Amino acid sequence: MSEYRIERDLLGKLEVPYNAYYGIQTFRAIQNFPLNGFRPIADYPELIESLIQIKKAAAIANYKVGIIDQNKERLITQACDYVLSKEMFDQFPIHSLHGGGGTSANMNANEVIANIANEIGGENLGTYKLVHPNEDVNINQSTNDVYPSACHLAVVKKWPRLKEKLEELIHTIHNKQDEFRNNKKISRTCLQDAVVIDYNDFFSGYSEMIKRSLVRIENAVNALIKLNIGGTIVGDRKTVTDGYIQNFIKEIREITGLNSLSITDNMFDAAQNPDDMANVSAQLNLLARSLVKVSKDIRLMSSGPQTGLGEIIIPEVQPGSSIMPGKVNPVIPEFLIQLCFQVIGKNATVQMLIDHGELELNIYESSLIFNILDQMDLLISGVTVFNTKCFSGIQINKEVNLKNTDTIIPLITELMHKRGYKFANAIFKEAGGNAKLIRKYLNEDI
Repeated sequence: MSEYRIERDLLGKLEVPYNAYYGIQTFRAIQNFPLNGFRPIADYPELIESLIQIKKAAAIANYKVGIIDQNKERLITQACDYVLSKEMFDQFPIHSLHGGGGTSANMNANEVIANIANEIGGENLGTYKLVHPNEDVNINQSTNDVYPSACHLAVVKKWPRLKEKLEELIHTIHNKQDEFRNNKKISRTCLQDAVVIDYNDFFSGYSEMIKRSLVRIENAVNALIKLNIGGTIVGDRKTVTDGYIQNFIKEIREITGLNSLSITDNMFDAAQNPDDMANVSAQLNLLARSLVKVSKDIRLMSSGPQTGLGEIIIPEVQPGSSIMPGKVNPVIPEFLIQLCFQVIGKNATVQMLIDHGELELNIYESSLIFNILDQMDLLISGVTVFNTKCFSGIQINKEVNLKNTDTIIPLITELMHKRGYKFANAIFKEAGGNAKLIRKYLNEDI
């Protein structure tokens, strides 16, 4: 048996691997866009699943409006179910950032479904006698509505995983607030000593920030429930069969379990302006920048062990030096910081894409979706490890904190509240760093 089969398209004929479920257009994409170590779309299961679910909903809708017969609908839906249940995502080998506004990804899905459908019907791969990728699987659709809609669904599906990890970190921080309540620390402004505060209050700033970020991200993700299915060519509905859109939205809700899905109000806007996707990235970017600050705080507060701040003790997870015995580094906060740097960089790419769409269509949806999914993966990994291997094991160094809180600036500030700024300022000059003298004035009756 030959290792290849011959398939034909607009540009001519091409040898396709004999047992591949994808076809000629997918194989052209493989040749045109070499991976060279980059990730294929097969590495993004939420997107593949969403593409296949859209194709299944479209097939059922097309049958209901009389565009395909019951046998084709049965073969296509069975093929879709087979892809989803068998997780045949290795049949989606094209480069994540393929050119053409997602056409290769859409055709990859069409060809895989068509070939499986034909195989179920007893035909050979690549014949397309029973089900054709374009004429049957893709009918009433185009890349311009299928791909952006799949991108929306992929982000909506992935968000609960990140949300769960953020909620777990919030829970851990709350536990630390309770554990360290009434334990004091020196606060700092401009890295200089300030007033004495409670660890509960200090950590509350972290938990509130993450809660606020969670709400902002969720609001941005919820805006993606609007799909532009039916706006096949740059948002134009003229080529879509009457009743198709209404049937599709009913089916996609049932297939995905996402009952809030709806059709976008303006499909021309959806084709031109993916700012709703970019907003998700922007909110992930803001969270990442805030987590960098938290991680840097933990590194500073745990610095030492003898010449740093040493106010908290974080879990030791691995030796810190190949040459200095006994050295242990804050590798977990540093891991999260670096992952957040990647999130921030990917957001820069996403935002740039908004102003590079031309006229009726922004064709850079691939850069949008894969960078956003990468951002979410990076944050899921970083937040999980930071929570379980660092923050949950934080302890405070009571001796250091007691020493730090019994120092000049906290005492002189307390004196100011008791006897006024002018008096406290004069005593500060007189004391010259002598905390004992300041305590003497604090203990005096006025």
